[in-house]
Amino acid sequence: MKITLLYGGRSAEHEVSILSAFSVLNAIYYNYYQVQLVFITKEGQWVKGPLLTEKPASKDVLHLSWDPSGQTEEGFTGKVINPGEIKEEGAIVFPVLHGPNGEDGTIQGFLETLNMPYVGAGVLTSACAMDKIMTKYILQAAGVPQVPYVPVLKNQWKENPKKVFDQCEGSLLYPMFVKPANMGSSVGITKAENREELQNALATAYQYDSRAIVEQGIEARENRSCCIRK
Repeated sequence: MKITLLYGGRSAEHEVSILSAFSVLNAIYYNYYQVQLVFITKEGQWVKGPLLTEKPASKDVLHLSWDPSGQTEEGFTGKVINPGEIKEEGAIVFPVLHGPNGEDGTIQGFLETLNMPYVGAGVLTSACAMDKIMTKYILQAAGVPQVPYVPVLKNQWKENPKKVFDQCEGSLLYPMFVKPANMGSSVGITKAENREELQNALATAYQYDSRAIVEQGIEARENRSCCIRK
């Protein structure tokens, strides 16, 4: 069986995706599976690499190199393709893309238009779970307790920052945690202890998304849960 491993991407989590792809490749049982590498560059080019039948030596070879002449300096040799060219009969896609366009339902929707089977959650689940504000709304509707939070649009912050600060300070106490609404791997997340830090934290969050969420900081134990469904 062939697995098409899709990794890289244009998001700020490009390098995280490469690390995840290397982890997946080290867990594959190559007696049963062949792995077709498809790398998305930071510029958005889709590069098709070799078909692997054994574990790669290091993560460095996953930075697929290419140029019009086909000559490469490092990494596996790759060929630029159109995204739709990844479709193959009998192949299943393993999207190991992190952040926007990878975990937010975008790539899942694209794969469904190609009628290609893929690993992971579907379009709606991915879109809702990736967006922190939407996740809050869904959990609240289900009666799951939430820490106090304030969603803030970038336009609101630019037009009247004082009003935004007053709203946050009127609803929350310091410390506060400021996060881009649609980003993962803790990218763009900042702890704010005062108004000046809140200003800087929002500026950081808006580098990654046009929407941010400001949450009440609490002293509590962190729990992580990973579920795998067969």
